[in-house]
Amino acid sequence: MKILTLTPRQRIIYTPGLISLLLLPVFCMVFLHQHKAFQKLKAMDVVFFSPDWNKRLPKAYQFKFPPERSYVNVNLTGNTNSDQSLLEFARIQIRTILKTKNKSVGVQIHFGKKAQYWAFVKALDICYAEDVQSYAPYQDDIYVVYSGR
Repeated sequence: MKILTLTPRQRIIYTPGLISLLLLPVFCMVFLHQHKAFQKLKAMDVVFFSPDWNKRLPKAYQFKFPPERSYVNVNLTGNTNSDQSLLEFARIQIRTILKTKNKSVGVQIHFGKKAQYWAFVKALDICYAEDVQSYAPYQDDIYVVYSGR
């Protein structure tokens, strides 16, 4: 009786198990790439102005909104082609205001009753892409001004 002796055993190799251990992670990665699971999503904080908030401040810190400037009005009506060209015009105006550092001019983007949501998102995207420091959505408008850095 050999109780304490070690006897060499033959290894058991389970081929389907080895194949699944090697191929399942590869198939999983291919599946996730096909369904765009690794796509990066971004978000941007948008803060809307509230007139009640300004009234709660002490008199020394209260301000007039929108700031007193001469504004270039951009009226978006809901027509896709004209809205795209008007938004490009607004982009050019914003770019010139930022380059010249003009504190007396601003851009007011007004959204009409039939304006579409993509136009609002595109206007915010323009402000983000042009690195505007001072823009404020208020009611049906977005006011873009240069505040100085």
